[in-house]
Amino acid sequence: MIEHGRLVLAVACLGLFMSFIEVTAAISTLRALQVDMQVPPADLSWVSSTYTLVVAACVLSGGALGERFGRRRVFVTGVVALAAGSLVVATASGFAQVLVGRAISGIGGALVLPTSLAIITTTFFVDLPRMLRYITIWVSMSGVGLAVGPLLGGALLDRFDWPAVYLVNTPIAVATVALALYAVKETKVPDRALDLGGQFLSVVGLGTLVYGIAVGGRAGYDDPVVVGSLVVAAVSLTALVLVERRAPVPMLDVRMMGSLRVSATLVVSASALFTFVGVIFLEVMFLQRVQATPPLETGLKLLPAMVAFVLSTLVAQRIATRVGPGRLLAAGSVVTGAAAVVLVGQQPDSAYGITALGLALLGLGSGLVVAPSTAAAFAVVQPAQMGSASNAVTAFRQVGSVLATAVLGSVLAVRFIGELPDRLAAAHVPQPVAAAVVEVARSGGNGSGRSSAAVTEAVGAAFNAGIGTGMWVVAGVSALAAVLSLAFLSRKEKGAGA
Repeated sequence: MIEHGRLVLAVACLGLFMSFIEVTAAISTLRALQVDMQVPPADLSWVSSTYTLVVAACVLSGGALGERFGRRRVFVTGVVALAAGSLVVATASGFAQVLVGRAISGIGGALVLPTSLAIITTTFFVDLPRMLRYITIWVSMSGVGLAVGPLLGGALLDRFDWPAVYLVNTPIAVATVALALYAVKETKVPDRALDLGGQFLSVVGLGTLVYGIAVGGRAGYDDPVVVGSLVVAAVSLTALVLVERRAPVPMLDVRMMGSLRVSATLVVSASALFTFVGVIFLEVMFLQRVQATPPLETGLKLLPAMVAFVLSTLVAQRIATRVGPGRLLAAGSVVTGAAAVVLVGQQPDSAYGITALGLALLGLGSGLVVAPSTAAAFAVVQPAQMGSASNAVTAFRQVGSVLATAVLGSVLAVRFIGELPDRLAAAHVPQPVAAAVVEVARSGGNGSGRSSAAVTEAVGAAFNAGIGTGMWVVAGVSALAAVLSLAFLSRKEKGAGA
């Protein structure tokens, strides 16, 4: 019979897997969905963006709702919402229904992500080494979900139509709910205030921030709607800090974040998933749009990142006890930065060896950062603050993962559109044709379809330039994380919040 603690861990891991498989599995369906529903290219990105936007906007509320109404109850509700949203997409008769379904799944993801970790921390709080070991295993499931998404999506698309990809979470949800009701004890803080003001401001602030960044890459950052969204985000997030400082039971303990060491840990936590999710996102774009790799083969080519991430995560905790979380975070960040630099060297005709090396380094470095960032947070706060630190790390980590697709998608789009005219001119494409191609690109298209070899080559080269710029952004974020880790977290950690 499986030990009870491992069943609890399995529940948390299944929930996290469901949440992350939604990110990359959907990407594999975009072309088939576009053809089936005749979706304009400019609108197609919202299939993936809607889910991540809703998760980012609501993830802070998920932890607070779990404490107030019961972590198991909110977790189960989130699992059901994840599956229900996928069913809405799979049975969609129009594009609007697809987006509604993705939003429902996003609400589910926002509920599952913080409560799945809370289930581990509340169950094993009295056994800190075991709790940290289980958190390490839990975190590794994010890499599994991200890498398995394209692989599973490609395999299903080889045999079925695109709706089959969105049915994957249904049987997993049934098993997860049954296991949660059997193995997980309900825990809650019944008198916890809901902090409605903080929840409202976090939803508005994070939602408008991600929306403004994502749309700005296509419409331009001087677009009035984009400017308005970013202004609302800045005002809302500033107000959120002020409200949370005065709240008796804050949803996000910003007073704890007054410590430079705590703030550095949270930024590094966000950078960890920003880097991993961002590179996987860019690699899917490179393999499918630049090298025209089929979905199933794309998933297979991403396996070095998944395998390296899981293996690195599983050994990271042992290494952290010897060298300290801060130094480990710095080392991992350096490795992820090196991975991004390697992947900058990819070209449309590159051999797979460059891609495999970069992905393996990405998985290795990310595994040394993602899970140890939780241990680093615990090391720089007082014992009474561990619950707040856990919630904050989870929130920052997930916001980092969501910002990855928004920021890097925007960077890619800006560079692609800016580079395309010169690439077309260098390929001697006639001006009227070049102007038409650029117009399609500005409207959100990718330049694919029945085109001459010169146009296809120019579009691929411009798109690859955008991906390269995105990789340099990832390298910069990793470098920042390494500097913060060395400056604030590498000295001997004590349970102090100073």
